[in-house]
Amino acid sequence: MIKIKIDGVEHKIEPQLTVEKYQVISKNPKKYEDQSEILSLYLDISADELKDLPVDQIAFIDKLLTAHMSPPSADLIFTFKHDGITYGLENDWGNMTWSQWTDMEVFSQPDRLSDSIHIIMALLYRPVDKQKGDVYKLVKFKSKEVLDRAEIFKKVPIQLWFSCANFFFLISKESVSNINRSLKRRTNQKLQIQKLMNWGPMNLLPNKLRDSFTNSLINLLKKI
Repeated sequence: MIKIKIDGVEHKIEPQLTVEKYQVISKNPKKYEDQSEILSLYLDISADELKDLPVDQIAFIDKLLTAHMSPPSADLIFTFKHDGITYGLENDWGNMTWSQWTDMEVFSQPDRLSDSIHIIMALLYRPVDKQKGDVYKLVKFKSKEVLDRAEIFKKVPIQLWFSCANFFFLISKESVSNINRSLKRRTNQKLQIQKLMNWGPMNLLPNKLRDSFTNSLINLLKKI
């Protein structure tokens, strides 16, 4: 956080572009092609107020912010600290809850993605419970805590989202593929069972024996 005084008024500026400010820009990218609009967004003052400030102050702020900006990195950030709390990226994918998967699918839809970055991050990251070196264990996932954590994540650098976005889309695609494979497998299983039930000799079996045979077949197919 940078503290600067403009016309005697102190302003606290987060030098890195936050998730919240990125979302504002993404809603109206044409507007923020204007450098004065970007500066007013960082300073939380109107563009008109900005125009009344001395040129040397504007030049100083612009130089200060530029010096603290860093280009997006492709490196995946596994842990980060914000307001004294260390957060870690989900590292137990096999035991993710149904809520995590379904919420990620809902909020990652193209028409909702930009406005939902902070929510997706809250689904992917949560507080670290224990850590030793690069190995860490996260606190248990609780769906009721997601939206509160999402509000906190509005204030974190957008760089964190850029670092995990490709990874997120990869696992989302894999999840959809797995679901599709599962649905196809179940459909094939039902067709196989239906064919067998319609097989002539099956009708000659006593009802109890036929039901027992069918149940055994269903259980067998589930394991395939």
